Amino acid sequence: MRVHEMIITNEFQPQYLQWIAHRASMYRSDIRIRFEKDNILLDAKSILGMMILPFRPGTVITVQTKGMDEEEAIEEMCLLLENKSIQ
Repeated sequence: MRVHEMIITNEFQPQYLQWIAHRASMYRSDIRIRFEKDNILLDAKSILGMMILPFRPGTVITVQTKGMDEEEAIEEMCLLLENKSIQ
């Protein structure tokens, strides 16, 4: 299992959150996002979950991946959530 804690620094548009869920679904690993303040655990592959929950600047989250491609999955999810380009 890989774990990475981070703070959201940007507002995300709904289309961008859909893109993150789409990219998460490309991995075989389980990908979860924990909202530390509210103790909510979200499946990053769930478009609805990504759209409903509060991805706002200052929100502390923990990205967790577990599975065959967990290292690649956590790397891409963290880049996307940090709003950086994927190379």
